[in-house]
Amino acid sequence: MRPAASYAAQLWQFVWQLLLPAVPRLAWCVLALLIFSGLNLLFQRELWPHYPQAEKWFIVLLLVGLALIPWMGIYTAQRLTHQVRHWWWRGFWQLVIVGSYALATVSSFILLLGLLMSLAR
Repeated sequence: MRPAASYAAQLWQFVWQLLLPAVPRLAWCVLALLIFSGLNLLFQRELWPHYPQAEKWFIVLLLVGLALIPWMGIYTAQRLTHQVRHWWWRGFWQLVIVGSYALATVSSFILLLGLLMSLAR
């Protein structure tokens, strides 16, 4: 990355040149799944009036998408670690990855419990 004039310009350059290209395609698909499920839950009475099970299925899709988001963040941070040049930033992103693994494990367990409870209803 070239040095920019201000911190805002450096942040903009980081996001557009390093961060967004590091986001995997699967993360964009998961984001689309979350938007699709959220909109279907929001407009459930208009779109699915004769299908009472539709709410349960879209809640399951929403929980699966939410469970995948932290893992996609870890994968993005791993890809980003290989693209930064300075040793300090590589160490920072490695720490982010380690913390994200703990967070992703705990959140996946909580969302799995939520998924099982929503299916039991």
